[in-house]
Parts: sequence; structure tokens; C-alpha cells
Amino acid sequence: MKTPELPPFNHRPITYTGPSADEVLRLRKQFLNPGIFLYYKKPMMLVEGKGQYVFDEKGRRYLDALGGIVTVSVGHCHPHVLEAVIKQNETLQHSTTIYLHPNIALYAEKLAGKMPGDLKVCYFVNSGSEANDLAVMMARLYTGNFDMIALRNCYHGGNMSAMGLTSHSTWKFNTPHSFGVHHAVAADPYRGAWPASDPEAGKNYAADVKSVIDYATPGQVAGFIAESIQGVGGVIVFPMAISSTHTNMSVSPAG
Repeated sequence: MKTPELPPFNHRPITYTGPSADEVLRLRKQFLNPGIFLYYKKPMMLVEGKGQYVFDEKGRRYLDALGGIVTVSVGHCHPHVLEAVIKQNETLQHSTTIYLHPNIALYAEKLAGKMPGDLKVCYFVNSGSEANDLAVMMARLYTGNFDMIALRNCYHGGNMSAMGLTSHSTWKFNTPHSFGVHHAVAADPYRGAWPASDPEAGKNYAADVKSVIDYATPGQVAGFIAESIQGVGGVIVFPMAISSTHTNMSVSPAG
């Protein structure tokens, strides 16, 4: 079977002059923590990106189907993004939030304008793990309750509290965590107890959440957290019926 060829692309990658992939792999193993793991015995090394493509150290081009987990959803090195970054770096690279700077306020206003209902206040953090840690703390402080409900098969991050929310043995270290976190059955339409074709699937999965609240908590919980689509768990899309189920639950983005 012939390997598909990429269409022509008007970009010549810069000649790479840095250390080899083998040397980078050796340095990484020696100086980076093992928690930053690799999926491949001999991983490719990416040194440049342009639009929808990335290039390795030998100038070979690949179609980027990951997009940095949506962090570069407008493509690599987009000229508008580069222009804004360069302009800001030439003006002021950093300003602490204890002083005023217009950009953070203007960005918060623009972002809040796209949010529904009363979601009009922004709290900027560094990662999804940190966002989920903050969400749990805020939920506990606001409600005065401690217990959290999460779903099996979920992933919410790698810090202590987010690891406690996570329900994957491959993403949890053998250290105490998960205090006050209870995991209900995930509404998996492929391998779950009730398939997507079951019109009662949503109600049955919601009933399991209620059962966890009734029997594993004091009956009062701080919050419920779930990915809108389970990512690490296999890109699990919840059955449509669950959207019509009347339950008092709030949903958090994936960590």
C-alpha cells in the first residue's frame, strides 16, 4: 500500500543545526522528570511548524492532527498571532497583576461577552489541572460541603486534587489522594451498561450519580465535575438522551 502524499505547500523549513534526536532523547531521559513520558521507543523530533504542518529535524513534513491539544487551533505560526506576540514583546514582556495593564482587562471583557448567563467574571490560570483545582476549591468554599462527584474513566489533571478527581489507574500515582471524591459510572454509549440506543440510558446513568450521592456521601456535595467529552478515556461522547435528563448537575471542561 502506497503511503499518501501531502499536497504541495509553499514553505521551506529552516535548516536545523541543533542536537540530534538521539542526543535530545538522552538529555531528556537524564534531566527531565519521568512523568513526562513518551508514547514511542523512537519518537520523532519536531523543530518547526507552519500552518497545519510540522517539520522534523531533517525537514520532513507531517500533517498535524493534534494541534497541541487545541492550543494551536489556528495553525502553527499564524501571521496574525506572530504579529501580536512580537508587538507585545517589543513593548512590555511582563507586568504583575498588582499593577494595571489594559490587555488583561480588555481580554476578560471580550471573553465574558461570549459566555452565557451570569458567567461574567474571569479567573486566568496556567493549565487545565490548575483550573480544576481552583474549581473544586471554589465549589467547596461556596457550598460549605466537601464531597465531589466525578465519573469513572475521566481525566482532570496531574496535580494532587485533579489526580484525585481522575479515575484512571494509568494516570494516578500510588500516593494518598481522592479525599472526598466519589466516582459514578460514566455514560459510555460503547462499553457502558446502557448503550446509546437505549432511550432510558440518560436516566439510568443519572440515577447512578444519585445513588453515589445517597450512599457514598453525607447527602450534600460540593459539586459534580465531568468532561463534556471524555478525552483520555477514549473520546467518549455521552448519549444524547442524557442531555434531556433533568438533573441538578454542572459540567466542567476537561482538565
